[in-house]
Amino acid sequence: MSHFLSSDVGAMTKIISAGYVQSALQTLLFSDESLSKTQERVTSGLKIASAADNSGYWSTATNLKSDGSVLSSIGDALDLGASKADTAYEAVNSLIDVVDQIMTQLTTAYETGADRGNINQAITALKNNLQSVSQAASFSGDNWIYNTSPQLAETKSVPYAFQKDVSGSITLQYLSVDTAQMTLVDTDDASRGLLTADVDASARNPDVSSSARDYFLLNAGSSTGAAGTEIAVSDTTTSEELDDMVYVVGQLSKKLNALGASLGNMSNRIDQQSVFVDSLKDSMDKSVSRLVDANMEEESSRLAAAKSQRDLAVQVVSMANSHRKSLANLFA
Repeated sequence: MSHFLSSDVGAMTKIISAGYVQSALQTLLFSDESLSKTQERVTSGLKIASAADNSGYWSTATNLKSDGSVLSSIGDALDLGASKADTAYEAVNSLIDVVDQIMTQLTTAYETGADRGNINQAITALKNNLQSVSQAASFSGDNWIYNTSPQLAETKSVPYAFQKDVSGSITLQYLSVDTAQMTLVDTDDASRGLLTADVDASARNPDVSSSARDYFLLNAGSSTGAAGTEIAVSDTTTSEELDDMVYVVGQLSKKLNALGASLGNMSNRIDQQSVFVDSLKDSMDKSVSRLVDANMEEESSRLAAAKSQRDLAVQVVSMANSHRKSLANLFA
C-alpha cells in the first residue's frame, strides 16, 4: 500500500512539475518573441517597418515620403532661382550706390575752384567699380546684368511656384524677365546695356527743339561702342554739359531703382513659395512620423517589461526543474 501511494504521489508530482515547466516555457517563448519585436522597433525607430506590420499605414507613409522627395527637389529649384534673383538684386543695389556717388562727384564739379582733375579720377574709379560689380554678379554661370554674347537672349526664367493637379502630377511655374531690361553692361554691343548705351540729354528740355545730345556712363570696351560722349569732367567742361551729364546719370539712377524694385519683388515671391514648400515638407514629415515611427519612451518601457518577464520565466523553469528533482529523489 505504501509503495502504491509513493508511486502515485511521484507520478502526480511529475505531472504537476511538468505543468509548471510547460507554462513557464510558454511564457518564456512569448516573452522572447515580444522582446525580439520590441528590440527591432527600438533599433529601427519604426513601429511599422514594412507592409506586413500595417499595410494601410505603410502605403500612406510611402506615398507621403514620395511627395516629400518631390517637394525637396522643388525646394532646391526654388532656392536656385532665388539665388539668381538675389545675386542680381544685390548687384543692382550696389550699382545704385555707385551711381549715386558719381552724381555727387558731378554735382561737386559745379563749385567754383573745384579740382576737376581729382573729381574725374574719382568718377573713373567709380566707373571701374560699375564694371567689376556687374561682371561679378554671376551665379552658377548665369549673369543677368552683364552680357558678353553676340546674341542676347530674349528672357531669363526662374521657377517661383508649383502646381499639383488631382492626379498628383506636379509642375513648376516660371517667372520670366526681359533680358533687354536687365542688361546693364554689354561688351558686344554697348547699345544693349543700360550703363553702356547712349542717353539723349536733350530730353531734359522737352519744350525746346534741339538735336540729340548723347552721353553714356560706362565704356566697357564693347565691340560695337556707344556713339555719344562718355561722362567725364575736365576744366573745359561747361555748365551746360554738366547739366546734361547730371540729367543722364539721374535717368540711369531712376531705371536702376526700378530694376532693383522689380528684382526685389521677384525675390520675395520666390521666398514666399520656398517658405510654403518647406512648411509643407515639414508637415508631410510629421505625418509620416505619426504613422510609422515608434514611441521610444513606450518601447523602452515595453523592452524593460519583456526582459523582466523573460528573466522571471527563466527563474520559474529553473525552480520547477530543481523542485522536480527534489521530489523525484524524495519518492524514489
